[in-house]
Amino acid sequence: MSEIAGVGTLPAERRRGLAYGVTAALVADARERGVETLFLSAGDEDVARMYGRLGFRTVATALIAELAE
Repeated sequence: MSEIAGVGTLPAERRRGLAYGVTAALVADARERGVETLFLSAGDEDVARMYGRLGFRTVATALIAELAE
């Protein structure tokens, strides 16, 4: 099992397929290394759709609580 985390694109560089390309390369590398389960979290539905094109599927809901300091 492995996780992809921290993939992001600067606002000025978005919509050019950069994050898709990086993520696709990471997926290919994981496959070559014999990883059977690969997971990640999507920041929103648009990003989730992009990951779906790489073979990811939604299996759960993640929640976050931002507590006042």
